[in-house]
Amino acid sequence: MPLLPDLRAALALPLAAAVACGGATPAPAPAPAPIPISVAARPSGAPPLPDVPLVDGPLVVKVQYPSPNQQITSRDSNFIFGSIGSGRATLTVNGVPARVYNNGAFMVYLANPPVSAPRYDLVAARGADTARATLNIRLVSTVARAPTPAPEPLPRKPENLPTSLADTIAALNARIDSLRTQLVRNDPIGVVQLGQASTADTDVTIVGRPTTGGTYKWFFTPGTIVPLIAREGGFARVRLDNDLDVFVGAGDIKEVPPGTTVPRRTTSNMRVRGSASGVDVIIPIGSRAPYFVEEGDRSIAITLYGVRGNTDIVNYAASDSMVRTVEWSQLSEDRARVTVNLRAAPYGYLVLWENNAIVLKLRGRPAIDVARPLAGLTIAVDPGHPPIGATGPTGLYEAQATLPIGVWLKRILEERGATVVMTRTTDAPVALGDRPIIARRANVHAFVSIHLNALPDGVNPFLNPGTGTYFFRTHSEPLAREVQRGMVSQMGLKDLGVNYDNLAVVRGTWYPAVLCEGAFIMMPDQEAALRMPEFQERYARGVADGIENYFRTLATRAP
Repeated sequence: MPLLPDLRAALALPLAAAVACGGATPAPAPAPAPIPISVAARPSGAPPLPDVPLVDGPLVVKVQYPSPNQQITSRDSNFIFGSIGSGRATLTVNGVPARVYNNGAFMVYLANPPVSAPRYDLVAARGADTARATLNIRLVSTVARAPTPAPEPLPRKPENLPTSLADTIAALNARIDSLRTQLVRNDPIGVVQLGQASTADTDVTIVGRPTTGGTYKWFFTPGTIVPLIAREGGFARVRLDNDLDVFVGAGDIKEVPPGTTVPRRTTSNMRVRGSASGVDVIIPIGSRAPYFVEEGDRSIAITLYGVRGNTDIVNYAASDSMVRTVEWSQLSEDRARVTVNLRAAPYGYLVLWENNAIVLKLRGRPAIDVARPLAGLTIAVDPGHPPIGATGPTGLYEAQATLPIGVWLKRILEERGATVVMTRTTDAPVALGDRPIIARRANVHAFVSIHLNALPDGVNPFLNPGTGTYFFRTHSEPLAREVQRGMVSQMGLKDLGVNYDNLAVVRGTWYPAVLCEGAFIMMPDQEAALRMPEFQERYARGVADGIENYFRTLATRAP
């Protein structure tokens, strides 16, 4: 599972923190009968999960989730899982039978306890032998909040007034609307610099968000000058152009000398030049500007905020086989867009700052041998976590399982001719942001991050655990689909499909990047399988098959 707060909910599905609207506690939903996951969720014809080994030790009740005094965010029902030491024992939680697996792991989905007694009472039994435990929790408040009254509407133009008076009122209303808009938008309170001006390296970027604490959306070159609108807690609201304000971390803005103004930026003549990795599109604009990149099927468009377009000539590289044309348009008074039309789908790109120009570096496809597609390529393998990560019912920590899967994947990829860069090879933590940087600096041709999934409160775990793959950049979508097919074929779990998600390790643009959630570590049978080298290899082989099929298809795709 992912590490940053803005990523965790995305991988584990959005947390359902629904609150009851009435004063009384809602009637709990009955817990459905458990479904054997290893049977119900397995695609037809797929290999089964390995059998869960029998464990028959002393009865000891250990709850992995939830933690003592943890707040449960579900409205009426939730899961609880852990282990009791014996697969021959039975378990009830608040009187509800739990499913106990051969290794003593258990999982149960049941109604939340009453607010007056927020606890789970667990009783394990094996013949005359019993073990008990009580787990206190906290529940989301069910007290309804009074709705905020809507503001009284401003008087509008009456229908039965003399024309002159009616026109006067209409003009006043328009003026009031204009003033209201100005009050909402605010005027700048100063000018700031986003980060420190640095070398032309996308490893250092400033992140812009649509709301305070919102998802990452814009990525700015450090040293960009923008108007400051307001400071809101740990964030600063800055203006990109007349029509767009965004939020950046308060620590990402730097004071500038008094009297500094936002530069006037104008595009001039552009040129396309060849490079060792592909083609560069050079867009002179005088000073750094906020930007946003969008990929099309055969194009890349870069929107420039606070910029006027004034390009007359575009000079093309004589030997360029990637770029067809470069066009520009003025979207608004201070927003320009440059569209690079390509002869094939984008494979990778970077945005750098160089000699008063934005440089869009377009990466060419690697040379691929259809008979042995991975030969000569470099692949980054990222065993997810630590820090953080999910934990299974018997205490298997996600990072403990992803590392051996990553080692298996490295071995298989190398057998097929690839060079492999590992983001970690030990149990020591590796920062989330360092992982894509390791890959870019190694100039890898693809990046794959290995993870294991879990569910948020309120979701019945017996219904939908399985295999899913995540991507963010458009050019990574074909790789995600191939890796998903490979994993489902090898592991035999339910196909949860391919997902677009704004995750840190798949935001890289220089290579196709995907994140794999091959199995649910919270499910007892899947956790047990993840301890076995046989299943670890199946996970890795599915990913390797997907990577190989992606590059084989890329080699045969028309340019």
